[in-house]
Amino acid sequence: MKRNIKMVLTYDGTEYHGWQYQDNARTIQGAIEEALEKLLGEKIRITGSGRTDAGVHARGQVASFETESEMENRKMVPGLNAWLPDDIRILSVETADADFSARFSARQRIYQYFLSPRPTALMRHNSWQFFQTLDEAILDEIAAMVIGIHDFGAFARANAQTEHKLCEVFESSWRRDEPVWVYRIAANRFLHGMVRSIVGTMVDVARGRFTMDEFREIFASQDRTRAGVAAPAKGLVLEVVEY
Repeated sequence: MKRNIKMVLTYDGTEYHGWQYQDNARTIQGAIEEALEKLLGEKIRITGSGRTDAGVHARGQVASFETESEMENRKMVPGLNAWLPDDIRILSVETADADFSARFSARQRIYQYFLSPRPTALMRHNSWQFFQTLDEAILDEIAAMVIGIHDFGAFARANAQTEHKLCEVFESSWRRDEPVWVYRIAANRFLHGMVRSIVGTMVDVARGRFTMDEFREIFASQDRTRAGVAAPAKGLVLEVVEY
């Protein structure tokens, strides 16, 4: 009898071509499926709560999969970690309801973006080292603008495969958490490249490249070509997925 499994994991995405399995590239999904096959003796396809891009990290990614294995959940965690590389760690495994899906059952996902205003050795792989002066008041004002239900077409990759580009943002805020700036955003869904595009454009306004009125026009235009360059992937972390 098949069981539906919910798995929580963390990873450093520096050496990976994103979450989604690719035939000719190293991915998070591919590494986990390979470890599952070695541990459980069956080919398994896992579903993630979202597809993080190349170089993006996760502190609380969630995945689900079905298995016929009778291995106890508590044994699965150390078993998988023994097969996985050190930059991917399984945090927990539990049996879920049959209709649970890591992707479709999620109510909200929370990301944080880390920006370092000065050179850093310890955070060089997980922050954007950006040394220009930023206006904190402007960052706060722009962050508040994206809260609510909006069309985020201006911040989605042109080839984003989705029926619509409406997302509901529950939280959007910047804070100074020495020695870095941290942007936190929570939403019911995210479009491909959305958070990095928002951060890159916000930073462009805070450093004076765009005005506040221009940001409003960019947001309303739903045109990705008008927004700023996406912030580097290495500063982005999927923090938690809530169900």
